Amino acid sequence: MAVVLLCLSFGPYLIVSSPSIDLTDGPVRIVLVMIAGVIPVLLYWAVIELFQDDVFVRPWQILIAVLIVGLAWLSQLQLQLGVVRGICVLIFFFHSLWIVVSGQAGDLIEARRRFRRWFLIWILSLGILITGFEITHLDKALPVWVFSLQASAFFLSASAFLLWSVRVVPDIWIPRPPKRGDQANPAQSALMTRIETAMSEGLWRCERLTVAQVAAHLGTQEHRIRSAINQGLGHRNFASFVNAFRIQEAQSMLSSPELAERSVLSIAYDVGFSSLGPFNRAFRAQTGMTPSEFRKTHLHETTRSRL
Repeated sequence: MAVVLLCLSFGPYLIVSSPSIDLTDGPVRIVLVMIAGVIPVLLYWAVIELFQDDVFVRPWQILIAVLIVGLAWLSQLQLQLGVVRGICVLIFFFHSLWIVVSGQAGDLIEARRRFRRWFLIWILSLGILITGFEITHLDKALPVWVFSLQASAFFLSASAFLLWSVRVVPDIWIPRPPKRGDQANPAQSALMTRIETAMSEGLWRCERLTVAQVAAHLGTQEHRIRSAINQGLGHRNFASFVNAFRIQEAQSMLSSPELAERSVLSIAYDVGFSSLGPFNRAFRAQTGMTPSEFRKTHLHETTRSRL
């Protein structure tokens, strides 16, 4: 959805930003400015949808999104507000860069891994460059042909982005079902079994475990590990795969009466999480309950079964 809306919003942006199109102040201009002003938010939303499988929106993200959209119109009345808006846009763009780069190593979807490279270099760099010109008002001194070049760049980028994300690789939006039994070839089935065995034996306990380390441990290529975990075991990123084993161990610890006095935070540390927030989110995603709820329910059941 974000990608489609992003592509549709490029038209109004090019209209209001082109010096060759004279729009008088009025309802039409206000509507076009508001639509164009949403572009950075839509781009940021598209990045999150594309590259983050565990989507968690924080209050600061909502605040910046509101500022970007609201100041798109207010900056027409007060130029100084345009600088504030530009800074907010750059925050989103640079955080988008961090999302794209930080998730590269753990991404198990090959088509999405390849797309990260040109998306990082082209789309975000173009957005940062244009925002920089708008903040400093250097765009006012540019010749008209630059805006034609910008329009062409936006059109080609939007077309490629929409084609890739919606038609070419639709599986990036919908998780693939695990390939088991007859659906997986014998070599992949054997590798899947070896991966699960190694993880069950405690390989997941290795600090900052990577796909490369798993491949080295099993004596095979990295791309085969990625394919087996993604297409065979149904995981979109390596972190969620490792977390499945961590949460399984955490469930065992939380349901043990002998560990009833251990804090949830301590257990989170023991199974490899660096803080309570990510542990709670991963635990709820896998079990449908918070760690505290899970402990209360299962300790109660254990007590009843012993009576």
